[in-house]
Amino acid sequence: AGKYLDINSSNVYNISSASNFTDFNDKENPFHNESLNLKKYKPYILYSGAGDPRKNLKRLLQSFSQLPNTLRKYNLVLVGKLLTPEITLIDEWIKEFNLDPIRVFKTGYISDGNLANLYKNCSLFVFPSLHEGFGLPILEAMNCGAPVIGSNSTSVPEIINMKEAMFDPNNTIEITNLIIKSLTDKDFRMKLIHNSISQSKKFSWSYCARATNEAFLNVL
Repeated sequence: AGKYLDINSSNVYNISSASNFTDFNDKENPFHNESLNLKKYKPYILYSGAGDPRKNLKRLLQSFSQLPNTLRKYNLVLVGKLLTPEITLIDEWIKEFNLDPIRVFKTGYISDGNLANLYKNCSLFVFPSLHEGFGLPILEAMNCGAPVIGSNSTSVPEIINMKEAMFDPNNTIEITNLIIKSLTDKDFRMKLIHNSISQSKKFSWSYCARATNEAFLNVL
């Protein structure tokens, strides 16, 4: 803030964030009764979020296209509302990278319950964003126990907090290699899952409330 906005850093408070997404198998969870036909997707790599340039979907598609033949059984599922120009671009990238269109799913907007279902059943969640204020989909996926990898830029490391689970979002070879490792190395996959469980516990609305209250008191 001081560097770009001429604001004293002592007047800036990070209250973090949190997510209500949890394991939808819990019968007490309001998502429990929602269902989604996963057969057409499985096995799949998942991305959730918008489609604007900072989300880096072009490099995600390129990295996906570089997977070896042994991993061509995996589909890529893109979840989230996409604008018509964004869909057009994605379709152009699919052609550019010689991807089979039937391996890339664009679900559009879906309910929270179905999104939780997708998080829970994905083989891997990948978040390649170039810039994030927080990166809420990462935490949502972690809360559902998904193995998660993501970019090493801006606020994303704050959530993932595992160097081996992050990549340079500008380097498609690095992204591809980490996807391959996550899908083929069982020990590493379990490490990712355990990281999701432990990291998700560090973010709560009660902490956000306390941090906000403390900020207000300091200002007053």
